Amino acid sequence: MLRPQTWYLLLAAIITVVCMIAGAGTTLQLVLLIVAAVGTLAIIPLFKNRKAQASLCLLPMVLLLAWYVLLALNAIPETMHWQYALPAVAILLIFMARKGIVHDEKVVRSYERIR
Repeated sequence: MLRPQTWYLLLAAIITVVCMIAGAGTTLQLVLLIVAAVGTLAIIPLFKNRKAQASLCLLPMVLLLAWYVLLALNAIPETMHWQYALPAVAILLIFMARKGIVHDEKVVRSYERIR
């Protein structure tokens, strides 16, 4: 059975890929989405190293925030479509995954302290 954090990261990667397929943004923005999706998928197998997993969760979040910065710099389109909200949903999911990973690390540390 997979941890909820794994589901959050997987769903965030899928949402990022859907945003790429929908064609939201310029070429540089699409490159940011590709790197964020691959980075999110690369975090999943690191479940045995929770510290690294938690710190690496920040990378796709920063890349997706950079996507919005580039959107603002490239003059926001007059009509906002649904695909412009997808990176924000992915950021939220990665944040929730990171919060769960940090919680798991705290639980493991408390059990080690008891031993």
